[in-house]
Amino acid sequence: MGFIDAVTDYSGRQVDVELLQTIPHPVVLRRVQVSNIYDTPKIVAGVQKLAQRYALLLLTAKGFVNFAQEQGSELIAQLMSGKIKDRGRLQHEFAKANARVLNQLRKDARDTTTFGTIPADEQLRSATLLDYEIDFASSSVFLRVKLVTRAGTSLEFIVPAKATR
Repeated sequence: MGFIDAVTDYSGRQVDVELLQTIPHPVVLRRVQVSNIYDTPKIVAGVQKLAQRYALLLLTAKGFVNFAQEQGSELIAQLMSGKIKDRGRLQHEFAKANARVLNQLRKDARDTTTFGTIPADEQLRSATLLDYEIDFASSSVFLRVKLVTRAGTSLEFIVPAKATR
């Protein structure tokens, strides 16, 4: 694997603290987990920031965030309640949650008073479910999602979803 001959200037942008674990060495398939909060925090911007924001909204239960009760989706509630019993229901619930997250991200992009002008590589054009599976033995769900930014950048990642009680 060679180096990408490009530099992106992130000066003047808002940044997020890294939530999803960075993968230092690309491999065919690697699960990511929520970062260890005891490590030195890292910042993210660009498509990595968008992927993190997307995953956070997808996996946050609607009504869970104080003072922002509309943030999030119903996907985790559906998983935790046991209502997702097959691949078809998983695909259906993902589609509903995905549409909700797309709307939230687009609303945030229009809110320049709160978020400033969000660069095109941090705005979501589309999110597509590429592959998905339910593993009842480990109470986990596999979701491989492709994000495409308004700048045309694309990223595929696995949403870190595991139901625990």
